[in-house]
Amino acid sequence: MAGDNAGPVLECRDIERRFGGVVALNGIDVHINRGEIFGLVGPNGCGKTTLVNAITGFYPPQRGNIILNGRDITGMAPHRVAGLGVARTFQNLALFNGMSVLDNILLGRHIHMRPSVTRTALYWWLARPEETKNRAVVEDVIDFLQLESVRDELVDGIPIGLKKRVELARALAAEPSFLVLDEPMAGMNQEEKEYMARFILDTRDERKVTVLLIEHHMDVITGICDRMLALNYGSMIGSGKPSDVIADPRVVEAYIGGAHAAH
Repeated sequence: MAGDNAGPVLECRDIERRFGGVVALNGIDVHINRGEIFGLVGPNGCGKTTLVNAITGFYPPQRGNIILNGRDITGMAPHRVAGLGVARTFQNLALFNGMSVLDNILLGRHIHMRPSVTRTALYWWLARPEETKNRAVVEDVIDFLQLESVRDELVDGIPIGLKKRVELARALAAEPSFLVLDEPMAGMNQEEKEYMARFILDTRDERKVTVLLIEHHMDVITGICDRMLALNYGSMIGSGKPSDVIADPRVVEAYIGGAHAAH
């Protein structure tokens, strides 16, 4: 599925990000092609989430450029990045407890909504057609991720595997062209991991979404990613096909020397 016929969806050129005296990212170069599932790995604290936060506008880099579909988005505000077709999930669940699965997913449509006093006053003519369309998109995502059985349940009471799937559903409700998944399988058992891996592949294949996947489970990265990048201490230590990267002595050393060697 991966291909560069239309150029990369995302390019990160010589990205540097510092926090005080700590260099979190040091000269990172990445290009992700349209239709790829691109893996990003490394021990905790290596800079994975910092890179994602730079891409999505939360922590702009102090040096380098981020190019999305040929457009320089370096330093652009997160809501503007989202408006360009970028959606993400978070390492820690960011669902709204006390709300249903359906309502949590509907929140993913906020970038497509245009609330105003006029639209509210003219609800039947202006706002209702928009609401109907938003609900149709959400129902399609619920069906796609097989969440019908829990659609009306509070997210507080469903298992972690389903919560992660709801977070993916909320991201897909935004109808992104580029999706960032930050450890979507954390805390899952083997069966739940297999389900999630299948949904990620289907997202790429059926919905034509390019995916950046941060994951500690190397079996997942090697199983579904086209290419990958390994980081350690904010620097690149391996890039290319997963089979080549995981065999790189620097990557082996980073994992054997870290807390995640078991993965």
